[in-house]
Amino acid sequence: MQTGQIITALRMKANLTQEQLAEKLFVSRDLVSKWETGKRRPDYQTVLRLAEVFSVDPDEIVRKDLLLLRELADCLPPGIGSDALTAHLNAFLQTLSVRDRAVFVRRYYFMEESTVIGERYGIRENYVRTLLMRMRKKLRRYLKEV
Repeated sequence: MQTGQIITALRMKANLTQEQLAEKLFVSRDLVSKWETGKRRPDYQTVLRLAEVFSVDPDEIVRKDLLLLRELADCLPPGIGSDALTAHLNAFLQTLSVRDRAVFVRRYYFMEESTVIGERYGIRENYVRTLLMRMRKKLRRYLKEV
């Protein structure tokens, strides 16, 4: 079952409308709709909040490791082997600044939350997310060139 289908099932089991769920999470009803249809994916902080609202374990909605791997999956060319991917990722990491490299590794290797990374480096959570988005775009371009 896809994440959106799970959210829909949990919402209906809790007898909540999309609007009511949105109010509990302080998001728009449109965003809840996009999660449920698969047009958008909730980040892990939101998954934690959803789990709290539905009184379930977050892994019932989506496993954290899968969520993080999906973030990177869009960057990877199809059919790349694990040895080649490892070599390319190591080479890519060398192109990043020390801080950006650390942020990337903390997110995708240690699976730390953006808030934790931000606190560690004295930057805001939104900026951590922006950095990660830019690094994923850079990784995508890098892998197309090699």
